[in-house]
Amino acid sequence: MDYNRGNLFAKRLYKYMRMRDLTLNRVAKLSGLTASTLNNIINRSSSSRVDTIYRVCNGLHTSVRDFFRLSSLQ
Repeated sequence: MDYNRGNLFAKRLYKYMRMRDLTLNRVAKLSGLTASTLNNIINRSSSSRVDTIYRVCNGLHTSVRDFFRLSSLQ
């Protein structure tokens, strides 16, 4: 499977947001990031850095592995 990394991050982030009824602003606050940083990543105007992904996962109380687990992409 050849996933675009930015697109995969955005898909997974939106799934977590829907599952937990979170807004982008709330995820940003939980992650210690600005909403504009997450918005830029999602809109692909910038790539997501590993530390940013880690911070988002930490804010969502999930591991990076679980965040990107392929079996949960449905």
